[in-house]
Amino acid sequence: MVFFLLQAAVVGCSNRQGDNTRYSLEQIKAMQIDSTKVLQVELDSLIEIDLNHYLKRRTFDFGSLVNEIDIIPLETSSESLVANVTKVIVSDSNVFIMDRLNDYGIIIFTRDGRFVKRISNGRGPGELSRLYDIAYDQEREELIAYQHSYLVYYSVSGDYLRQVKLPFGFLNFTIVPNGYVFKALDGQSNPHLGEIGEYSMLVCDKDFRLKAVGVKGIPMGKVLTHRDYLNNRDAGQVMITHSYLDTIYQFENASSRLRARYVLDYSSKRMPDRFLKFDSFRDFNTAIKENDFFFFLGKYLETDLHNVFFLHNYYQGVGLVVYRSKKTGVLIGGTDAGYDTNEIPPCAFPFGVSQNSFISIVYPGVNGMSLPNSTMLSDEDKHQISLIGETDNPVLVLFKLKDF
Repeated sequence: MVFFLLQAAVVGCSNRQGDNTRYSLEQIKAMQIDSTKVLQVELDSLIEIDLNHYLKRRTFDFGSLVNEIDIIPLETSSESLVANVTKVIVSDSNVFIMDRLNDYGIIIFTRDGRFVKRISNGRGPGELSRLYDIAYDQEREELIAYQHSYLVYYSVSGDYLRQVKLPFGFLNFTIVPNGYVFKALDGQSNPHLGEIGEYSMLVCDKDFRLKAVGVKGIPMGKVLTHRDYLNNRDAGQVMITHSYLDTIYQFENASSRLRARYVLDYSSKRMPDRFLKFDSFRDFNTAIKENDFFFFLGKYLETDLHNVFFLHNYYQGVGLVVYRSKKTGVLIGGTDAGYDTNEIPPCAFPFGVSQNSFISIVYPGVNGMSLPNSTMLSDEDKHQISLIGETDNPVLVLFKLKDF
């Protein structure tokens, strides 16, 4: 399994994020690298997830799993238009969407879907350039955007507050009490950090002092990447994934412990490691489309009660979703979801998590929704759905699962 490649060194590339010329000596000194702790991965609580039974086209009864549904129609206007969602954050008061329209921006809605503001791509005051990720600080009620080299802070209504220049490069970040957890891309380490620059998880306090690092990646050529490798439903606990590394890690902020929590076993059709050595995306894509293999891109979600694991197979042209009960360990999933189209919308492949609900995105023009007789939805939700047109913004579907 790829898990045992944990100690392999990250192979740098010519376009490293951590170019020594990008950071001043003052910035590097302020991180206090000499006192940074390298976290050892603990294996005592590792759980193997056997997915071999699911590696073929199969339909599963998704509808029987759903216990509760909440609908958030996003207001449609020329200003609020949503094109291609890459990340969704649902707080108690707002919805924050990272969208690809016009080279990435952020759209803010109220919790019930009313448009508040668009933070556009650009170089004007408060605008964003080279947006990579967003996070929400529940305690301070601030939206934070990662614009290359800076964290940019906004109020929940999208008003610009401040920005901070960062002392290292990364792809994703999330907020923990009194600090941040960052995830650097495999193969794009931070050489100005010395040996600890090879680690892809970096833990900092609010002043960006580097407290701890952990998890080395695996050597890769030019292959696919996922958009989000950090899942932080619980403010003090972060789940960390990698593309093609079959282990899902758990970082506990209070104790500063790093555990290997789950390892995925799909060995009967797992993509061989040699596929990671391709020097071009074209060659890699050709190879995975011509061979019947599954691979893990790092997409993973969980609530208090359930896990969701995702695999991909481009030869079959399918995505695999498998739900797991944390209480019983039972797995249910497949490549196609069966459900009553008069009861629930097509939401079996969730996009994110809000507290203990999974979040799915439904585009009306593609999937359509008409649920006037649904017993799962409230009368208000059914009324809202009836008003949605085919060209309107997507609908967020928040759902919870039954015990199984």
